Amino acid sequence: MSKTKKIVLAGILLALLLVLSRFLSIKTPILVISFSFVPIMMSAILLGPKYSTLIAALGDLIGALLFPFGAYFPGYTLSQALTRTNLWNNPTQKARGRNFRQEIYPKAYPI
Repeated sequence: MSKTKKIVLAGILLALLLVLSRFLSIKTPILVISFSFVPIMMSAILLGPKYSTLIAALGDLIGALLFPFGAYFPGYTLSQALTRTNLWNNPTQKARGRNFRQEIYPKAYPI
């Protein structure tokens, strides 16, 4: 995939993340229910760890600045970005010699 296509897909997934996390979610005083993990998982599978981390961090930062529903805490952004990086490098799959991209697309990513 070319770099231009990756940037365009990252922008689309970032916009989808903002819509799912800020508009199409159920917010209560103690709980937020949303499907904002879907674009981040898709970016981890399709684009890799760098783009996934960037999308997670920018999604949280832009969402908190434009559509706040509480105090902004930068530690949450950091933990969310690091969690999304770990979606790519799953240690249990690495121990068996395969990562989850190879299990989803075995012909495209042979061992």
